[in-house]
Amino acid sequence: MENVRVRARALSVVVVMLLCLTGAAQAFAQGTGTITGTVLDNSGASLPGATVTIKETNTVATRTGVTNETGQFRMAALDPGEYTVTIELASFKQLSISAVKLSSAEIRDLGKLTLQIGGIEQSVDVTAAATPVQVSDSMRRKTVTGDDLSNIQMKGRDIFGLLAVLPGVQNTNLNRDFSSWTSATQITINGAPSQNKDVRMDGINIVDEGGCGTAFVNLNMDAVGEVQVIANGYTAENGRNNGGLINVVTKSGTNTFKGSAWYNGRRDRFNENDYFRKASNLPKPLYDVNIAGYGFGGPVVIPGLHDSRKAVKKTFFFVSQEYTNDKRPTSTTRVNMPTALERSGDFSQTRITNGTIQPIIDPQTGVAFPNNIIPASRISALGQKMLNLLPLPNGVLDTRVGQEWTSNSAYDTTPEHGRTNNVIRIDQVFTDKTRASFRILKDRDDTWSYNNFTPGTGHVNNNVPGIVASGTVTREV
Repeated sequence: MENVRVRARALSVVVVMLLCLTGAAQAFAQGTGTITGTVLDNSGASLPGATVTIKETNTVATRTGVTNETGQFRMAALDPGEYTVTIELASFKQLSISAVKLSSAEIRDLGKLTLQIGGIEQSVDVTAAATPVQVSDSMRRKTVTGDDLSNIQMKGRDIFGLLAVLPGVQNTNLNRDFSSWTSATQITINGAPSQNKDVRMDGINIVDEGGCGTAFVNLNMDAVGEVQVIANGYTAENGRNNGGLINVVTKSGTNTFKGSAWYNGRRDRFNENDYFRKASNLPKPLYDVNIAGYGFGGPVVIPGLHDSRKAVKKTFFFVSQEYTNDKRPTSTTRVNMPTALERSGDFSQTRITNGTIQPIIDPQTGVAFPNNIIPASRISALGQKMLNLLPLPNGVLDTRVGQEWTSNSAYDTTPEHGRTNNVIRIDQVFTDKTRASFRILKDRDDTWSYNNFTPGTGHVNNNVPGIVASGTVTREV
């Protein structure tokens, strides 16, 4: 009986995993592209039964299919990248079209492809050109490619800052010194409100559903394959919001090992003080930014067991991490924190702004408590525990005349910001028709507050972790 229960539990787990993967496959279809075309002979007649092979340039992974009765072929669920399309049919010369570039959510129609009569050993090579007018769908989209991300330097390495080069995109943040989980907030498309846009990572929605228009995961630039913005003319799978769609595609491993590392450092000593601060005899503000990271990917090679560069079943990986540490000038915040005496009900030393004792009135009698002390029996235990969640005062007073009793603590607001971005992606090619992809994306965004007057003491003000773990399995039928 116990064995039956174990098998039932195992079966339920498998069913849940399959359902999750099915849902993921539907979602990830939104982040992939499609290549289609029509094969004809010299007379313009359709050629059914022609073998179509599509090979990805970077991974050398292939997909095969045949044209239908009207000579058409359609290869869906293709990762963004560059492909070579080869068409073969007996009694015709082989046609090879190289440098076919495909973006996410794009249907790339190669149009009418004419095969010349000849031997199968003969071939015709063609280099694909960008389609001037894409008639396969009505979407208005523009793409920031991997080459753009590599060649255009961004001061804060924020991919959302680079979107401003695309038509229809407005960036209201003019000072993107670093990436954070709020980076997408200031991006609008076609003038629509920020919260009306949709943000996806490999087809999975990551936008904040609370309505602030941001994305909880923001990849570092070296972990991004491309970023596509669809401004209008949405197809059915892309019509979730009416303020535009931003789809970020993660970088994947290729058939060769490739890696990169970077460091971005900025200091106030490299900057000149501005005119107005000089006129006011103020020093240069604190400015200390450090951004470092690495990315590495390639084929999985296990000597003597498996070599993805040569095997039919291929496994590719890509990992990346980026660390941000940022310090900025801060203003001093002054507050009154409950003292240890006040937490126990003793207000005999509590003063108002003019320095006199603050009387504590008993609501039952309408007069002040004796010695300004609340009896322990009148104090709520729950309220006292909640009060103890607040930090004790640090005793830093405002020494200006008339301000001595306005506060008992002084703090910096947000002197230091830290962020860690982690990316892991695994791609598996089982056959030319079956493949799988798994990703784990994690952001951790922290802001520390320190006491200006007591260095080394502080606490985390804000901790925002963002995690996306997803996978998809595609099977061509």
